[in-house]
Amino acid sequence: MKFLERVERGFSDWGYFIHRRRWWVLLATVAITACLVSWLPELTADNSTESFLRPNDPARIHYDAMREQFGQDEQMVVVVHTTEVFDLAFLNRLRDLHEALEAEIPYLLEVTSLLNVRNTRGEGDRLIVEDLMQEWPESAADVAELEARVHETPLYRNTLIDAAGTVTTIALKPLIYSTLGEEVDALAGFDGASESQDSPENAPEFLTGPEKHAFNEAVSEVMERFDAPGFELGIAGGGVMNHHATKKMMRDIKVFTTACVLVVMLLLFVLFRRASAVLLPTLTVMCALGVTYGIMALIGVPTSITGQVLPMLLITVGVCSAVHILTIVYQRLEAGDSSEAAIAGALAHSGLAVAMATVTTAGGLFSFVSAELAQVANLGKMAPIGILLTLVYSLTMLPALLAIVPLKAHPRFGGDALRAAMSAAVASAGDWSARNPWRALGATALVLAVFGTGLLQVRFSQNGLLWFPKGDPIRETVEFMNAHLDGGGGMDFVIDTGRENGLLDPEMMRAIDRVSQYAVSLPRDEIWVSKTISIVDVVKETHKALNENDHAAYVIPDNRELLAQELLLFENSGSDDLEELTDSRFQLAKISMRMPFADGMHTPPFVDHLVEKFQEMLGDEVEITPTGLGMLFGRTFSIVNPTLARSYAIALAIITPLMVLLIGNLERGLLAMVPNLIPIWMVLGLMGWLDIPLDNSSLMIGSIIIGLAVDDTIHFMHKFQRYYADIGDARLAVRRTLETTGAALLFTSVVLASGFAVLMLSYMNNTSEFGMLACFGAVTAFLADIMVSPALMVLATRRRRRQTK
Repeated sequence: MKFLERVERGFSDWGYFIHRRRWWVLLATVAITACLVSWLPELTADNSTESFLRPNDPARIHYDAMREQFGQDEQMVVVVHTTEVFDLAFLNRLRDLHEALEAEIPYLLEVTSLLNVRNTRGEGDRLIVEDLMQEWPESAADVAELEARVHETPLYRNTLIDAAGTVTTIALKPLIYSTLGEEVDALAGFDGASESQDSPENAPEFLTGPEKHAFNEAVSEVMERFDAPGFELGIAGGGVMNHHATKKMMRDIKVFTTACVLVVMLLLFVLFRRASAVLLPTLTVMCALGVTYGIMALIGVPTSITGQVLPMLLITVGVCSAVHILTIVYQRLEAGDSSEAAIAGALAHSGLAVAMATVTTAGGLFSFVSAELAQVANLGKMAPIGILLTLVYSLTMLPALLAIVPLKAHPRFGGDALRAAMSAAVASAGDWSARNPWRALGATALVLAVFGTGLLQVRFSQNGLLWFPKGDPIRETVEFMNAHLDGGGGMDFVIDTGRENGLLDPEMMRAIDRVSQYAVSLPRDEIWVSKTISIVDVVKETHKALNENDHAAYVIPDNRELLAQELLLFENSGSDDLEELTDSRFQLAKISMRMPFADGMHTPPFVDHLVEKFQEMLGDEVEITPTGLGMLFGRTFSIVNPTLARSYAIALAIITPLMVLLIGNLERGLLAMVPNLIPIWMVLGLMGWLDIPLDNSSLMIGSIIIGLAVDDTIHFMHKFQRYYADIGDARLAVRRTLETTGAALLFTSVVLASGFAVLMLSYMNNTSEFGMLACFGAVTAFLADIMVSPALMVLATRRRRRQTK
């Protein structure tokens, strides 16, 4: 206790120092704040699929390598729905849309539609590779001929046209690399890049966030002009989903922050009835929030869907710290203390508890820093920094402002009765628990057993599409593609034959054809392959064209020399499509698979099965690498479990020793952690009942709740220890503790619950669900602290007294 007394004296001395140097402290904090906030314009947002993974993650490395070798994977698909595609009026409008997209979209590499898709045919002994609608149809007969050609070409089925002929698509492929900085060879990675380009420091940068934003916005503007009855447009693709999510996220952050600040200000006024109690905490917390985002911009950490909870975390935690300080300041002022003595006394009374509570919250959030999910790891990096900044501002700017602003001994609008009623209610609840510890614990065990039935129903998932609400245009388009085009997603397999010209071996080409057919033949369960595209399609098309367009010749040539000669003819035809399917050495082949956009939890076992069968069919000397956006979704799911377990373990490993250190007693320190585990159990049970899955958004809920729930526990245990040491009666110590801190504990819990409830306003389902769960967790954490902690402390002290006797 002597150590704690010295620490409390240190906080008291700090209060006197701040009061004497108030203007210097205020100017210093304002200057530092202004400097860091000036970086805010540099802050970026990144919700791309690859941003969920760390740059050194194998799946991310393979994906980036595939993009560098074969070109952009993240294309946008415009879906056009009509009553009849093969109608001259419709085709004319489709041409207008195609040309508008080509002319008006920045950072566009190519547009592919029925107008210009590859059409391979033979004319005599010549191979002709041209646009499908090179000659524009002028009559109904021309349109009928076009329709027959489209439906008989495997390449077009369920990519450019549906079976009924009522849906067609336009694929928009953006540039791979940014146009900013030095000019990059567009063929780098196909014909071979220079040594300087191969070095990491000179590697070209992929298309930047602002460039992607301009690309997506321009597409949306064009689509708005052309969308009409009978020509209904939808849009899909990984890039557009990310762009759409980012727009909604930025809108949500503004709404969340504004709503959270207004709610907190209202609650502060209700509790204190003082202008200073409303304005000063709000100012200090917003400064901490601005500095946190300034630091993010400075060190290059982007904001994301996962990180959009950051403002609510900082606002609520910062305000809760301020409330504990303000409560004592105003109590001392009402008791007749001077402003200087009130500030010093408040820091002596609450400074250590506030500091420990903030550090433990930061520790709980720091548990995310080791996450393999990059967005979660970024939150684990920045949230602790922001939380600690709220502590710094609460111990510097807030007391400095309190010393500068004239403070009245009594609030103008009253409020004493409300705080007294809150304290009395909380004290009565805690006193009942202290008088009936076994009843309190028995009732708690019963509640936990009930919620345990829900916990058994918790499932894992990783389906980003369901994060968007029903009726969302992107979600509707992807679901439409799943239903009408046999899939709105996909993945790729890169086949490395291990030798130059390995693909010119007809047997290898037939093996690739067999694995493609095997993938399509698999049962249609939760996930399936509806179509594959590879170099095999080019080979078959070319062979058919050079054999008088005979459908029976749609096969792979038996002769190696003939195969090589036909591929050479295709290369010399002017088409560059081979660049997206193989490398210049004909060693690598990419198989693109069209699949439904499905839950990522099904991807890992499905891919493992395909790799095993592909290896068996292609031979051990061939290297098989699954990649693409579908694989990235699957990878994010596969690392949810280890991230969840690791974050919980690290949070407990950080917080538990701090709790024991604060209490100064190992047994009571460990017992004090029990109430902080109850909210996690109950939240998981609620998730099971409501069928809310554990994914990369909701997996954070446990560690966040641990970090926040422990705040009230620390304030309770800090004062309980002091009163118990003075009185020696656990039940009376509980009552005294809750009489002095009960109102603050209740109020801070209301602030936390209200702050997280604001997230329920989100457009995104996953964020709204997170807000509801976190709000529920804050309420249950408060109830556990006033109902379970007193019972545990009474039983622990009874046992110790019996052992002493």
